Amino acid sequence: MIREWRKQRKDLIKADKSKKALCSCAPKWPKLEEYVKNWIIDHRKNGIAVSTKMILIEARRLATEMSITDFAGTTSWCERFMRRNGLSMHTKTTIVQKLPHEYERKITEFHKYVIKMRKKLCFEIGQFSGFL
Repeated sequence: MIREWRKQRKDLIKADKSKKALCSCAPKWPKLEEYVKNWIIDHRKNGIAVSTKMILIEARRLATEMSITDFAGTTSWCERFMRRNGLSMHTKTTIVQKLPHEYERKITEFHKYVIKMRKKLCFEIGQFSGFL
């Protein structure tokens, strides 16, 4: 390792002291990764969920189009690609629970019911904390 550090001495001296230096390798196929990243971003903008399998299929397809013969397109490549580009797997969270119709009236009725029961059973407000 010391030999490697000596070879990288100039780059290590220039590197930011607060961050890990020279930890990740530069991509072997930068154009391919750029196209795949843009493909992922476009799909996400259109609301299409993208899985790692979809990324690998698209990367392999692009590699054949670009005449890259030594690209295997493994899951470990996908993980490193996503880490290099600051990407992560997303879960679709667009489905929102809708409030019932006339929810304000129902809340008011519930509060009135609680106050009526509290008065009926002679409970003070502070005594309810044990029931929750």
